Amino acid sequence: MKIFRLLSWTLAVLLGAVMAAPGEELQVVVAGRYHEPVTAYRAGGRTFINAKQAGELYGGQVYWYPISGRVQMTFRSRRLQFVAGSEQVLVDEKTARLEAPVMLRAAQAYVPLSFFLGPEFSALCGMESQFNERTRLLTIERHSNVGPVRWFSYQDHTRVVLELKRPLSYGAAARGLRGVEVTIPFGVIETPEQSSVGDGLVEDYVLRQDAKLARLTVRLAKPGLKWRVRELSDPRRLAVDVAVSDLPPAGPAEPSAPISAAAVAAEVGVSSVAAAPAGLPAGASRKRLIVIDPGHGGRDSGANGRRGTVEKDINLAAAKELAERLKEDDIFEVLLTRGDDTFIPLADRSRLANEAQADLFVSLHCNAARNRKENGFEVYFLSERASDPEAERLAQFENSSLELEGKSASDAEAALLLRAMTKTENINAASELAARVARALHKRVDFGNRGVKQAAFYVLRGTDAPAVLVEMAFLSNRRDEAKLESSRYRRRIIDGLYAGLIDHAKSQGWLQEGAPPRSRR
Repeated sequence: MKIFRLLSWTLAVLLGAVMAAPGEELQVVVAGRYHEPVTAYRAGGRTFINAKQAGELYGGQVYWYPISGRVQMTFRSRRLQFVAGSEQVLVDEKTARLEAPVMLRAAQAYVPLSFFLGPEFSALCGMESQFNERTRLLTIERHSNVGPVRWFSYQDHTRVVLELKRPLSYGAAARGLRGVEVTIPFGVIETPEQSSVGDGLVEDYVLRQDAKLARLTVRLAKPGLKWRVRELSDPRRLAVDVAVSDLPPAGPAEPSAPISAAAVAAEVGVSSVAAAPAGLPAGASRKRLIVIDPGHGGRDSGANGRRGTVEKDINLAAAKELAERLKEDDIFEVLLTRGDDTFIPLADRSRLANEAQADLFVSLHCNAARNRKENGFEVYFLSERASDPEAERLAQFENSSLELEGKSASDAEAALLLRAMTKTENINAASELAARVARALHKRVDFGNRGVKQAAFYVLRGTDAPAVLVEMAFLSNRRDEAKLESSRYRRRIIDGLYAGLIDHAKSQGWLQEGAPPRSRR
């Protein structure tokens, strides 16, 4: 038996040396956070990852015995054992089969990645994994039924929201004079969370895992504040509302779906955007309209990441996620300039917003730079003079899609110059919106904050509403690219964008009780 193992070990070394392509680093995102890469090799059309790194990545204890070629992993008293050159893996006392033998490379064992993506390993370690073959990104999420947490400051109250899966129950109680505690029996969180709010109503919150329950503690800014816990649906979530005075009755709200760009383009008019609620003047609506513009699309792919991530896809995913978030609380109407992978000329994006008489316009993009160390987010508003050379370069890149329309940037600039001179009021409002969005993003993401900037973006010039363009992160930076591709991490970006929009709406008095309806001319 020992001789057989030695022969298998030797064969694995030889096969690994001959068949494996040069090593690579797989980017990893765990629970929405960037993790250090793991080493991998490709052989026979399959991907193998370093067994020791994989075990540690999934939270196990790993033991590597190079003489016998054995790898042992332990997860919560459950044991795995791999043997170099063997297609079999011992799971506790049962034997399972790998899609290929364990490979040895540089005196380290490499296990087929497919094993870690399968349901058996997922049940054993309590995590689910997905691997994007094109971008070579490994995404790992813990099994959870509670969380994440997000928070927003509204006109007259602050809301802390906790996602909660069915059929979990919950309880809420005061904790001292300045606290609210929500407990969820049998709740399992993905990762502990703690965040400072500091808006005068909520000081901070903590989500943690206790034995057999999850616990959310919200610390109020001062004694005597009013609070309530309300269950919301689609998706199911708990809302902890905090206010100075009594909170208004919590009536049911039916969220409205985003308005399609096709509906506006087909027949622009009051009826094509939304029907006015009963009791309002004809052509009026209490809700403000936000147009979300997923940059690029169709034959205009935008920037490309180092590992193949395509900007137009990230922009569209983020835009749809933001639209869903905006409709949850039924405060805004939402219009997407595109809902699929379609090429939309820049002028048509602005025209859609103008014909729908948008109140705000938000264009979503991903950045790129020759220097791969550049990272972080930027928020732009319109100016005929760029705030710096890099802003000017970026505007030229984003405006380059005009060439796909058969237009020149100089002709388009002349046509819009006079119009831009009449937009001072909107530009001032856009600068305030940009500052609020940047501030909200800074509180919620761990990207670098590159600040608020100005440049002559064509899509902003043509829009008759306060308009901003958000460069969410750099696809040319490997960490930023991995985060952008993670839906879990993008949720933080969406929370920041939403919070910035809410803050702006609050500053404009749009959220006040009895605020004048929006008039559609």
